[in-house]
Amino acid sequence: MFDLIFSGVQAYNQIGFFIGALVCLGLGGLLLGYSLYWRVHAIHASGTVIGVTASGGMYSRIYRYTLPDGETHEAKSDTGRGWLKGSETGRVVPLLISAHNPTQAREAHSYLMEIIGIIVLVPGVLFGYTALTAYPVTPMTWVMGAAMLLYLGEHGRRILIPKGQRLSIAEWKKQHHIGEATAIDMTQVKPAETILAAPDAQPQWTRNKWLAPLVGLIAVGLIVLAFYQGNRTWRLEAAGLRASGEVVRLNAEESSDSTSYYPVVRYRTRTNETVEFKDNVGSNPPSYRTGDKVTVLYLAGNPRSQAIIDRGFWNWAIPAILFIAAAIMALISIAMLRSRTGLKPATAS
Repeated sequence: MFDLIFSGVQAYNQIGFFIGALVCLGLGGLLLGYSLYWRVHAIHASGTVIGVTASGGMYSRIYRYTLPDGETHEAKSDTGRGWLKGSETGRVVPLLISAHNPTQAREAHSYLMEIIGIIVLVPGVLFGYTALTAYPVTPMTWVMGAAMLLYLGEHGRRILIPKGQRLSIAEWKKQHHIGEATAIDMTQVKPAETILAAPDAQPQWTRNKWLAPLVGLIAVGLIVLAFYQGNRTWRLEAAGLRASGEVVRLNAEESSDSTSYYPVVRYRTRTNETVEFKDNVGSNPPSYRTGDKVTVLYLAGNPRSQAIIDRGFWNWAIPAILFIAAAIMALISIAMLRSRTGLKPATAS
């Protein structure tokens, strides 16, 4: 009976990795495909920055460009920025103009969407590799996969719009103003230099010279910690063994303003050695109670310090959160550095 439950848990975790891989690969592929579509179908032109529009603390560059037939147009960048550096009035840049909307453009040398797509693809590859190598493909895998598809299909059917009420693709695009050449309100366009010259152009926190490097150092520390945790999880997933364990007690650890409860688990290794370890994930209220049965994932060479409660897909939660936090801190640091960097005279590029 335990073998059946154990194989079911393994199959559930494996399908979870497959789903995570499909989601990441799908989103990453969509971003890369969209960027490729832009680069293949867009109209190439040379444009000049004539100003920016501000909305919610983000700045969108406005370009003026001339097509080969001599007709002049204005276009708005399809991405906003939290800084004004690079938005110098008169700066000449190569543009990609939307083939369906001449008022929408992006700079040809910007690869932000491609970078984001690759970042999203990487965990998808890792999840897929883990699903195929850390778990055996058994009949239970197919049973669990079929059950998951039925579950998702049933819940997906409930949220589908009835056929008679669905909008056609053309109507949906019209409703969301996709592909329409919307005129740019030139009264909202201001030179970046004018905005930067305003007394309150930069928030006080961006003027502290020591703050941006400090945030950058925190980002580096988080990246190092994320790599450490990710490598530990990877080793456990790739070479670890699984065993049945039991929560024998909860360790309460107090911080400055809260208390977290960490489960202490006892299990028996394949060599019949009894081992106790404290899991590295605590919570309040506690996630486990004394006597709860759990699955342990451990390394045979170090079953005490290299052991965790096997949470399946969620084993990657800690390194993923650390990577996301590091990325956010790095972006904040870059934005702070850019926001306090003055504009230089525009030069052709």
